Amino acid sequence: MMNPSATCTRCGLQDESLLHCIRDCEFSRSLWNHIGFNSLDFFSNLVVYDWLKLGATSSKALIFLAGVWWSWRHRNLMFLNNETWSLSRLSFYIRAMVETFRNCFFSAASNRRLVDRYIKWNHNNYSCNILNVDGSCLDSPVRSGYGGIIRNTYDHYLAGFSGFIQGSSDILLAELYAIYRGLLLAKEMSIDELVCYSDSLHCVNLIKDPLAKYHIHAVLIQDIKELLSQTNVSLYHTLRVINMMISSLNLEPLQMPTT
Repeated sequence: MMNPSATCTRCGLQDESLLHCIRDCEFSRSLWNHIGFNSLDFFSNLVVYDWLKLGATSSKALIFLAGVWWSWRHRNLMFLNNETWSLSRLSFYIRAMVETFRNCFFSAASNRRLVDRYIKWNHNNYSCNILNVDGSCLDSPVRSGYGGIIRNTYDHYLAGFSGFIQGSSDILLAELYAIYRGLLLAKEMSIDELVCYSDSLHCVNLIKDPLAKYHIHAVLIQDIKELLSQTNVSLYHTLRVINMMISSLNLEPLQMPTT
């Protein structure tokens, strides 16, 4: 789809050059500010090649490259699909891409041999009840799901839950709500001691860090904090592959044992 005018279709203020598209448009600039690029020097370079080279060789190279990609993709979503994503959602995807970059470009310079790494649902071997939660979403059709399973220390099923968030494809909301629903279920079951695992490091950090009162999900995060403070619950990040069973189910009705 070609734009018949050179003017930026999002802000309508300037011609849509490459730098304006991925950096200087008010929508792109807000994203860069949100992920930590706030200096005037970052926005002052007028040569695309120099700006890209500087960013790609800086100490923030990975998040810069992910920011370029998601700034461009968000522009296309707005122009072609009439979709506007929240800064929190875009930031979530950017940080997930950075994690992928780090895994892909693992340095072999240390000459360390790769060894098998065994993982399981209770990978720290806590001797208490375990809650594994996960969230997922689809953009077309717009649909978010969440789910979780509570097991005892012997891997015996105790309870499970799943559900949908209508009209939302906010993955951060789905991940946070999975934690909230799991903790609420554990409280209703009067479980005294619980370890909760989520594969969203961003969610875990949001919950453990001081609450940003202007965060889009500040109320939900505060509700989770209150549940954690009322019970003997520990929250930990786990590898995504551990939660694959849950995430593969939470966009469909989750079938749980009846006995």
